Amino acid sequence: MSTTTLVSDTFIDQNTLLRNLLQNQKEAISDLKGVSTEINLIAINAAIESAHAAAGICQMMDSVLNNMLVGNSRMIAKLLDVGGLSLDPQDLDLFANWISVDEIYITDKNAVTVGSNKADALGWQFPDDPNTQAFAFRCLINENEGVVTQPIRVRDLDSAMFKFVGVSRLDQSGIVQVGLKADSITRYQSEIGNVFGLLATEIRNLSNKVGGPLKQIMDSTTNIERLSKI
Repeated sequence: MSTTTLVSDTFIDQNTLLRNLLQNQKEAISDLKGVSTEINLIAINAAIESAHAAAGICQMMDSVLNNMLVGNSRMIAKLLDVGGLSLDPQDLDLFANWISVDEIYITDKNAVTVGSNKADALGWQFPDDPNTQAFAFRCLINENEGVVTQPIRVRDLDSAMFKFVGVSRLDQSGIVQVGLKADSITRYQSEIGNVFGLLATEIRNLSNKVGGPLKQIMDSTTNIERLSKI
């Protein structure tokens, strides 16, 4: 066998090996491109779900808060019924903090506030105008186990944004009402919604991390093919 033949065979073997390696690399690139595309789709879907979640969270939070606040109102009504709750504003303020509500209102049979954790609210009467926010709670005076839940609204007392829930008093005719400030509620909603937004952002970041090295590999493969003239 001649030296020329050995060189030629060696060159062909190396050429074939390089061709195979490049083919394997192209297949790997194709797989990575598919993964990158899937990650992008997941990021898009996560962003869409984040928007959907924002609306769903509001509804979910309102339902959860209704249950919680009704429970708190009924507990207050029961404590009043057994004489276990002071109507002193300072005592009620401590109790409001303990049950995690911002405000408590207890009225007599005339809808006049006789107990509250806000001293300046004492003597305030729930209006009898049907167009006012607090009017909806007046029906509780004539019921035994009435319940009224209300979404976040501008309240009559000072035009602040609040969510209120009320029940009928058990010891006498009257209203037991508890409220949460709107900013307290929206802060919780925002914190939950941010989880979905952060997830979408992190997925997009992952896609970018994959896309950068993938482009480098593609460029390198193209340069090797050009230089080797395969």
